[in-house]
Amino acid sequence: MYISLLKLLLEVTESPLLFLGLLVLIMASWGLIVSAITDIAIHLFDKKN
Repeated sequence: MYISLLKLLLEVTESPLLFLGLLVLIMASWGLIVSAITDIAIHLFDKKN
């Protein structure tokens, strides 16, 4: 599914530089989401005495 979406995005943009920029932006946003989820999980499971 993601591969077909990336192929469609590449066909629409037709610019490798713009495609790489969008790809980096998507990866950065996923990294921020994952780090936020792990931070929340750490705070939830961290027991305060």
